[in-house]
Amino acid sequence: MPSYERLTPITSYLNAPTAIALDPYECIYVTESVNNRLFIYSQSGEYDKMLAGLNRPISVAADANGRIYIGNKDSRNVEVYNTGLTLLFKLGSGNGEFTQPNDIAIKSNGKIYVADSSEDKIKIYNADGTYDTSIGTSGSGDGQFHKPLSIEIDETAGEIIVLDRKLTYDQYGSLVDGARIQIFDINGVFKSGFSSYGQNVGQMYRPQHIALDGEGRIYVTDTFQNVALVYDKDGAYLGAVYDLSNPLRTPLGITMGKSDRLFIASLNSKKVEVYGIGQYTQMAVTPLSLSFEGRQDGDNPASQGVSITNNGTEELNWTASTTEGWITLSATSGTTEVSQTTALNLGINLAGLAADTYLGSVRISAASGASEIVEVELTVLPTPILSVTPSSLEYTSVNGSTPASKSLSVTNTGAGTLDFTASTNRSWIQINREAGTAPAEITVTIGDITSLAQGAYTGAVTITGGSAGTREIPVTLNIVSVTGTIQVTTNLQAAAYIMNGPESYTGSGASWTRTNAPVGTYAIVFGAVPGYTAPMSQSKTLEANGTITFSGEYTSEAEPEPEDKGKIIVGAGPGKSNSGLVKVFNADGSEAGAAFLAHAYKYGVNVAAGDLNHDGKDEIITAPGPGPDNPAEIRIYNPNGNELANLKTTAYEYKYGATVASGDLNGDGYDEVIVGTGAGADTPAYIKVYVYDPAQQKMTDSGINLLAYNTGYGVNVAAGDVDGDGTDEIITAPGAGRSNTGTIKIWKADTTMGAGQWSATQNMQYTAVYKYKYSVTIASGDINGDGSAEIITGAGPDRRAHDDIKIYDGSGDKVSEFRAYMVRNYGVNVACGDLDKDGVAEIVAGAGGGAGNRAMVKVFDANGVEKASFKAFNTRFGVNVAVGDF
Repeated sequence: MPSYERLTPITSYLNAPTAIALDPYECIYVTESVNNRLFIYSQSGEYDKMLAGLNRPISVAADANGRIYIGNKDSRNVEVYNTGLTLLFKLGSGNGEFTQPNDIAIKSNGKIYVADSSEDKIKIYNADGTYDTSIGTSGSGDGQFHKPLSIEIDETAGEIIVLDRKLTYDQYGSLVDGARIQIFDINGVFKSGFSSYGQNVGQMYRPQHIALDGEGRIYVTDTFQNVALVYDKDGAYLGAVYDLSNPLRTPLGITMGKSDRLFIASLNSKKVEVYGIGQYTQMAVTPLSLSFEGRQDGDNPASQGVSITNNGTEELNWTASTTEGWITLSATSGTTEVSQTTALNLGINLAGLAADTYLGSVRISAASGASEIVEVELTVLPTPILSVTPSSLEYTSVNGSTPASKSLSVTNTGAGTLDFTASTNRSWIQINREAGTAPAEITVTIGDITSLAQGAYTGAVTITGGSAGTREIPVTLNIVSVTGTIQVTTNLQAAAYIMNGPESYTGSGASWTRTNAPVGTYAIVFGAVPGYTAPMSQSKTLEANGTITFSGEYTSEAEPEPEDKGKIIVGAGPGKSNSGLVKVFNADGSEAGAAFLAHAYKYGVNVAAGDLNHDGKDEIITAPGPGPDNPAEIRIYNPNGNELANLKTTAYEYKYGATVASGDLNGDGYDEVIVGTGAGADTPAYIKVYVYDPAQQKMTDSGINLLAYNTGYGVNVAAGDVDGDGTDEIITAPGAGRSNTGTIKIWKADTTMGAGQWSATQNMQYTAVYKYKYSVTIASGDINGDGSAEIITGAGPDRRAHDDIKIYDGSGDKVSEFRAYMVRNYGVNVACGDLDKDGVAEIVAGAGGGAGNRAMVKVFDANGVEKASFKAFNTRFGVNVAVGDF
């Protein structure tokens, strides 16, 4: 039995790893049968990408050409994908070619071997996917198969090794599925085998898959003993691979790399365990991306180092290569001793490269084939080029006035540093700087012209940038003495107005005239008149001896009709197969157009809405539902379903998603994001508040970080102006734990210290009394038009809970109650908002998160009178709801 040690497991994104394979570079491929997806990791276990939409993938393999083979139980096929995860073809006749493709092995000549456990055969296919032949018949004799589960090919020995469940008699005399390993020659002729069935040490009881190491030892995962049993090819038991501190739980897929690392898919511990067997190698390469910048025809940029570390127990022999001629390497091979690090320098050769962006890579490979790719990006900048805009300047002095100054913009449209000097050739041309570094602005003004008569004068500003060139900017000065007439007409005698230009004037009344006004451009601003909307400001140019007329019409102010902007936002309920689908509906239940996936996690999506970024329209706020691996990730979308990626943030390290709400806590007319922890049993009831920072254009922590309750299962959040003071309060209820009651707390935010130092104190507490458990859902809105928001509560997700809704005022007194009549159990989710813009909010109810509850939504008035009803999705587990103005 070889020595072994447990290495760092692979856990990223894994939930139920089933089958596992390696490619020649020891990239790791893991399928999750129950989640219908494939994960791909680098040889060091770093997540690379995912393929979703499979059909119960129970087997996987990868060949030397980068093709990926996936056996799907439900569609009974083996699909073949390229490295870009594009489907190329299916083996044989496609769907239905297999009954249960339990394992796949690839020979170096491209032949594909598939263990079909339900047909008791090993089926063999050509590299193009066409059927070739098969090995075995049904039975328990030598060379026959009963439920072949796993296959390995030992090309060095010229052998095929197969694990099956040969029928045998148990201790009670019953015929049961046993355990057997058979060895065939490369042509499928039986050579030898052994059977070791039972529950004693060294026996297989529930074998699943096999792997083979370089010494010919056979490793068998056993889900009864939760270990990997090790045998030689003669059937001698050598020992087992396990770790009592980190036990395997239902080990299924297993594979061995040429680095002598053993990978085991541990289904119920949600990880791939990795063990170093004997003298193994484990290479780590950092960093995996480098960026360089240089100038066309300039010096090469400084080289950068990549560290190659040997974390194994045997010396690491490696090679480095690149296909790009502009990438240079300090070495193309080397040896790194155990626990040591070798530096590999990557350089750039700029010779012959035009200005552009270049992408390349360096492959670093261990002798085992395990490889890492270092991505290299090179930006070649052009040489400095002097640019000055505008290309000329013209000034006009009317009646002795001094013309306004103008600016020249000096820029470097190439690269590097561009220093310049500036000068003028006329005393009346003045500049504010005579030297500088691009980019820069030069202000050009007209100086003393009292000695100049009427006429046209010319001069120049000269800007010199050395090798980047010289630009001469012509300057023209026109000195004129002319006047004209300005007229103003309005439809109100009470109108007043101000004109600014070469001279400034004020006027009033329905008609006004000014003669002998200096020529030039004038702008007029009309003053306010109570009860009327003032005309827009205007500008016109007065020519010599000409007349300009400003006409302004005041319009009576009428109460504008409210826009039908209320929208219902619906997110998928917390089913473990539900995606993060969000849809937007009108108040009558018709689709409003927007429909999008808020995230890639399961267990649905929580939703809210508020105007966060000061654009006058609500944004859609989302957080993952209560999945055990879901992060507290807040994503913001515009009304069309496009993500505002700069506003994305993660509120907590806790899992089980998050709850979200929005409210204007500081009275500035815009909303903040309120985030509660998700419904994990051990998740505390923390609340955070995020505020939009317009300077950084992102959400920042306000400073509020409070523990609302000493309970688990997170916390539900809402916001509303319950005291009628013009700013919203934070409203909370415990999360959906079985022992949690409907304890409502109201919190007042103190925002006087500025964002980052906000705090909140509890103002009020009362209990929303229900006969059910699992707390309550909450929302807030002014449902009676009195200027203060009420608190709407819904029965929590108790399996006995009807869809009861109770409404409380800010003092905790119950205002009314009614039932939504959508579901019979698991309660109801609530939202509130003024959908029809009549000044009174409606109540929106969504079916609670029970497995049998359809995605139903209803709209009610304050008295519980139904106004609309619709089904949002073709899913179960109810829906989450919010109201927004778009």
